[in-house]
Amino acid sequence: MTSESDLKKVVWENLSPFRMDQETIDEVINEARGCAVCYVKKDGQPVSVWVSHAVMDGKIYVTTTENRGKTARWRADPRTSLTFAVPGKGAVTVLGTVTLDPDPVLRRRFLETLADRGGQTGERRELWMKHMNSEGRVTGLITPKQYITFDERKLVM
Repeated sequence: MTSESDLKKVVWENLSPFRMDQETIDEVINEARGCAVCYVKKDGQPVSVWVSHAVMDGKIYVTTTENRGKTARWRADPRTSLTFAVPGKGAVTVLGTVTLDPDPVLRRRFLETLADRGGQTGERRELWMKHMNSEGRVTGLITPKQYITFDERKLVM
């Protein structure tokens, strides 16, 4: 049985050789098709859900609706984390905060950015916009405080 004092002596694996520089972090976030966002329920249970994101003017945005649990929890505690992954490149976790904004112009721009990224055109785009561009939808600006990264290309097998 390992004692607590023995655990304090353990030198954990050094992962610093697998870190990404800011340029690679930005590439992963831009290339990822979505991300997992986290919040904590009232009972303390952490939850992670998959959402679409958009990068506009170099800033990360997500969206949610007023009737979702994560929206209420983010209003109570705006701390969050987002994890982005690109196969063959690696993963980035952003620790930061979210600022929710009901501005319809920002919401429309966010949705247009998503539609462009998804290659949606014509009637399909119109239907998608009609469904997504609702009054109860808000846009969330992510303010990064820290990045946790893993560049899988640096892993020697």
